Amino acid sequence: MDTRGWGGTLYRYRSDAAQKAIVEYAKIAEKYKMPLTELSLRWCKSRSLVTTTLVGHSNLKQLDQSIQYMTNTKDLPEDILWEIDRVHMKNRLPIFSNSEVGRDWFGSGAIGEMIP
Repeated sequence: MDTRGWGGTLYRYRSDAAQKAIVEYAKIAEKYKMPLTELSLRWCKSRSLVTTTLVGHSNLKQLDQSIQYMTNTKDLPEDILWEIDRVHMKNRLPIFSNSEVGRDWFGSGAIGEMIP
């Protein structure tokens, strides 16, 4: 996924914290018998401060599924939203987590982004 052709920009989505968060979100989706994509898109739709949701599709079936999830008029139940929030609180900013931090990075990541 993160080949040098991408300039090393995608490593942050492969951090240990990000991977753990993905596993936890997948467990929530499985518990409520919905695909992870549906959980993700409906969560985005439920948040008034989320104004744009970027998605990518490999085929028309995936596009049709995303449209179906985004046009679902039922809100996610509060207990699901709280479970998602709990995972987030344990894994805040997982894209800035990196188990391969060098001692001489001086406050920036591998691609030069500032580390908060």
